[in-house]
Amino acid sequence: MKKLFKNGTVYTMNHSEDTYAGVIVDNGIIEAVLSQEDLKGINQNNFEVIDLNGGTMLPGFVETHIHVMGTGVWLSSVILNGETNIENVKEKIKQKAKTLEAGEWLVAEGYDENLLNGIRLDKSDLDELCKDHPVIIKRVCRHAAIVNSKALEVINIQDDVENPDGGSYEKRNGQLTGWVYDTAMEPFEELASNEDEQSLTKHLERAIDYLYQFGITGSHTEDLGYYEDYKDVLNAYKTVVGDKDNQRPFRVRLLRHFSVYEQMMDEQATFVDGWLEPDAMKFYADGAFGGSTALMKEPYSNDPTGENYGLAIYTQEALNEKVKLARNYDGAIAVHMIGDKACEMVLDAIEKYPAPKGLRDRLIHISTLNETLLNRVSKLPVICDVQPQFITSDFPWVQEKVGNERARYLYPFKSMLDLGIIIGGGSDAPIETPNPMLGVHAAVNRQSYGEDGAYFIEEALSIFDAISLYTTQASEIAQTTDRTGKIKSGYEADFTVLDKDPFKTNPKELANIQATKTIVNGKIVYERV
Repeated sequence: MKKLFKNGTVYTMNHSEDTYAGVIVDNGIIEAVLSQEDLKGINQNNFEVIDLNGGTMLPGFVETHIHVMGTGVWLSSVILNGETNIENVKEKIKQKAKTLEAGEWLVAEGYDENLLNGIRLDKSDLDELCKDHPVIIKRVCRHAAIVNSKALEVINIQDDVENPDGGSYEKRNGQLTGWVYDTAMEPFEELASNEDEQSLTKHLERAIDYLYQFGITGSHTEDLGYYEDYKDVLNAYKTVVGDKDNQRPFRVRLLRHFSVYEQMMDEQATFVDGWLEPDAMKFYADGAFGGSTALMKEPYSNDPTGENYGLAIYTQEALNEKVKLARNYDGAIAVHMIGDKACEMVLDAIEKYPAPKGLRDRLIHISTLNETLLNRVSKLPVICDVQPQFITSDFPWVQEKVGNERARYLYPFKSMLDLGIIIGGGSDAPIETPNPMLGVHAAVNRQSYGEDGAYFIEEALSIFDAISLYTTQASEIAQTTDRTGKIKSGYEADFTVLDKDPFKTNPKELANIQATKTIVNGKIVYERV
């Protein structure tokens, strides 16, 4: 039976004033968009009627950069995100330690010393809290972590260890502090993430149910390459995602980590049309601001030695080889880049080895820019994943690290859109809360909810452009503009219904708007009670 959604305001996202009163859906596809007069002219008894209860219907929100499986694992860990009291942090770790079996790793996520008055726990602190189990406490950026002595012992890492390429072990007076950065984290993460297909399936189910509550109908995610065998992850997705009765309808684009990319291509890994689509080859060019490992052209402003430029994961030559690897398979790349030097290196590589015709390389985060870099990006066939919430989580402390001149071009979203650069909105969850309305609030106000002032308000977006990051711009990134991103006849029936109209809400209150219904393929998958 056809479905009729009515009694709300329907925004097509053609422009901010293009509104309708109802939508007819047949077999997961939008058949018609109806005006109030159209509604009066149809026999509603011929439809399954869904009452929007005065809500605002938009095209389904899509997160263009997230770790869906990682979010499911995060939901099962010790969650430290947002903690402002170090004693609460310690108590959570102590209580979790009591529940572990012999030899089991204690994993915590979301540690942020910037919210803890700068307090940085180290291995001796963790030894006091949990001495009998290996521990890894991941910093909120996931580019740094703290491990305890047991973890170092398990992997047989001692004070004389040398830094690996693309990573480092922090030492004080020649002794390990327990802080590890970027590639130095990998052996600890590998042992701590003792997952199989069955456990990953449960994590994925939990993650998608969690995302539904924010109105999210699909995502571009990077999960392959982190959990032993990529087949376990891929099979979990095939089990959980789809249109069968026992599956969750959710549109997924899977980036493929470079460590498994060749294997997946050679083995001709399969996906699921319409639900699970392959995407570019992912790798990292640098670290993050939190650990001062984002790669900068000039030293960090608050570094007393004047010698810290951040961390290059690869030399220019090695980075070029990564690009060539994708090109060997006629593929595009997706690169994590935070610092301006990292951006420059990646642009150099893709200018030298252009993307195959019809494909576009994906620049992830692309946080630190300048006028020269902006102009270079605008001339290339690229798409950009940005995280508006980074504005509110980074700016309170990052200006001290980069100085005001460079801070002016941190997250310059308006400049990017003005130059015609395609940018999609994401949260990088579990790093930020995967709530698109928090991203919309940050992009429009460039401040945290309830704050005064703003961070470089000249880069603020209109409400329409901010919502576009999760709808029409996300569709541009996926290159599915013929069927997604708008509410239009013939398009997929994926909708987000909000309790308030964002275009008629005080912009300072955008963060308080909530999803009341999430609809994928015409099916209500979430309804707020």
